[in-house]
Amino acid sequence: MTKSLRIILAAVLVLLLALAAGCGKSSNVAATVNGEEITKQQLDEMVQSMKQYYQSMGLTIDENKDTEMVKMINSMTLEQLIDQTLLLQEAKKMGIQVPKADIDKEIDGYKKSMTEDKFKQQLAANGWTEPKFRDMLEKDMTIAKLTEKILADVKPATEPQAAEYYEKNKQQFVVPASYEVRHILIMTQGKQGDQAKIDLEAKTKALAVLEKVNKGGDFAELAKQNSEDPGSAPEGGLYTFSPGQAVPEFESAVKSLQPGGITKAPVKTEFGYHLIKLEKVTPEAQKNFAEVKDQIVASLSEQAKQEKQNQFIEEARKKAKIVNNLDKPEDQKPGK
Repeated sequence: MTKSLRIILAAVLVLLLALAAGCGKSSNVAATVNGEEITKQQLDEMVQSMKQYYQSMGLTIDENKDTEMVKMINSMTLEQLIDQTLLLQEAKKMGIQVPKADIDKEIDGYKKSMTEDKFKQQLAANGWTEPKFRDMLEKDMTIAKLTEKILADVKPATEPQAAEYYEKNKQQFVVPASYEVRHILIMTQGKQGDQAKIDLEAKTKALAVLEKVNKGGDFAELAKQNSEDPGSAPEGGLYTFSPGQAVPEFESAVKSLQPGGITKAPVKTEFGYHLIKLEKVTPEAQKNFAEVKDQIVASLSEQAKQEKQNQFIEEARKKAKIVNNLDKPEDQKPGK
């Protein structure tokens, strides 16, 4: 092998090693914000926390089936991390720091509220060490101080602003009509066997209870003894609803009654057979401004703060150099 060939091969080898090293690094970087890296490990940890949150809300995500949902969560979570990184960078520019003593005090507060052993268990359950928790807390407290500074000049909404909003959005402050009823339900839904037989037996039982009602039996007591609705039976069948909240057949039957009136026959719905007594109707009512003034002022004030925060982040994003290495769900084409 000639000397020149060895030099060329050596140069190629160095180039390949450099490329390999570069690929390895970039493959572990989810995004960069002004040159600061957000690693895929950071993203994965936060995504896992998001999934645990969704699971606590009753939503289980299957990695294999819910691929679009997983992509969306990854994309949304990365955007949150990008915003967090931007805000921390802005805080650093402004010289905002959280004293170590303030962080110590916050951690001591956690420990005292649940005992130190419980605190350690909570950290372990989330896969955190105390130094990692401290780091997360410092970031949160730093962003809180930055937010306080950003919002320092945002003035609370005034009563005239609230009055103007009320006049333009009165429908938001209408209390819908409500119907207070008692009902006795004989279930057909969820029962196994011959459906025609189940239906006949339920209707027969409902008619037998209705006969007791017609003979002067106390409706509330009969509901406690006979109703198969676990939610209302212990309360004597008491149930209050507004238009659109009950199944159509039930609501229609209630609207045909006068207060104190009882349905003349069992009412069939998807749940089974109901006997219904209308106790009280509360008509639709418009809340006056005095009743909702404080609520509107608080809402408008919070909205102004949110708009200022959003504006700050948008401006920071425009000035920043952000490289997002993840495919966003909206960028995915059919079949890709």
